[in-house]
Amino acid sequence: MALPLKRTLGQLRAEMQTRLGFGMSGQAGIVNSPIMDSFLQSAQDQLYEVCDWRELCSVDERLTGTDQRYYDYPDNCNVERIQRIAVWNGGEWQDLNEGISLAQRSVDLHDYPMCFERREQIELWPVPAAQYQMRTEFVRTLGQFTESDHRASLPDRDIFLLALADAKAHYRQPDAENLRKQADALLNRLKAGNRGRKVWTKDTPGYPSRSAKDVFYSYPR
Repeated sequence: MALPLKRTLGQLRAEMQTRLGFGMSGQAGIVNSPIMDSFLQSAQDQLYEVCDWRELCSVDERLTGTDQRYYDYPDNCNVERIQRIAVWNGGEWQDLNEGISLAQRSVDLHDYPMCFERREQIELWPVPAAQYQMRTEFVRTLGQFTESDHRASLPDRDIFLLALADAKAHYRQPDAENLRKQADALLNRLKAGNRGRKVWTKDTPGYPSRSAKDVFYSYPR
């Protein structure tokens, strides 16, 4: 079942203006639209950084090219939030260790990949000697959220709460402190919950891996 559609920037802006008392202010509502958009965009950006949202976690699977060292990143991939890269070899997925040492670069090996490095493209070592299935797990970048018809990428209720709390404080409205407490509680729940950001490790349970040193010295020199 597909996820329900998020509200658009225009819909969220209109509700923000109503909650702030600008809903019937005519030209004033149009004039303050840019700052409403800024509150909403900043709120979504803040939420995006708090955790790896499952609805933004994606997978790309492709075949490596024989003797091909570099690979483009998947579409919409946040390069800083790649969770793992693995290669199917010997009937199982094998995690690639992140980082390619100078010692490894000194040996022009062509075999199944064991290491990768994030550069302008994904670099693999050893260079694939054949075609291998490569799996990249990553967090997608946020979608466009600048025009009225652009939909939010994250839960719009959470975006709205954070944005409204900031707007209430900006306009010094009497219930600003109460909204701020609700927004802080939301952020604390997200940080403490199961959706906390995954940190890429070399030894993820269920995925065999080798250290870069072991990989290098396992080959004839």
